Amino acid sequence: MNPFQPLINLLALLSTLSIAAERLTNLLKLRDETLREARPSASEEKERERRIGRRALAVSVLLALAIKADFFQILAHLNAPWETLGWVRPGPSGSPALPVLSAPRLLYQVVGSLLTGISMGFGSKFWHDVLDIVYHTRRRIHGLASSGTERQINGRDDRP
Repeated sequence: MNPFQPLINLLALLSTLSIAAERLTNLLKLRDETLREARPSASEEKERERRIGRRALAVSVLLALAIKADFFQILAHLNAPWETLGWVRPGPSGSPALPVLSAPRLLYQVVGSLLTGISMGFGSKFWHDVLDIVYHTRRRIHGLASSGTERQINGRDDRP
């Protein structure tokens, strides 16, 4: 196995979860009229960004708890970290086995999921920025392509 494979597995899993959290946060942001558009003053815009950041963190933590993305288990199974997700594991016969959880073990898993959620929350801002760049680049490319097609249709070619 490639020595970087465990790191790649970890980054792939956390990136996927962060993108999911970012999309859910964006969906909630679009439903809230006060968060949709940038504000005219710098102080209002900062407050808007803080509110979005808090919402992203909350969504990420809730998502991590919902799928039991336990950071400690993920780190312990870097060869296949995606296999650690979920609250119910298949038993030996293939049927779901109910987990036997003591209070300390449950607390440990919840803390691990909280750590994963916090990591996802910070990663979701990164992925939001990356997706914005891709979206705007795509719009620009399509805009340039359509204006070039329009020039050819009208019989003009203003390009140098």
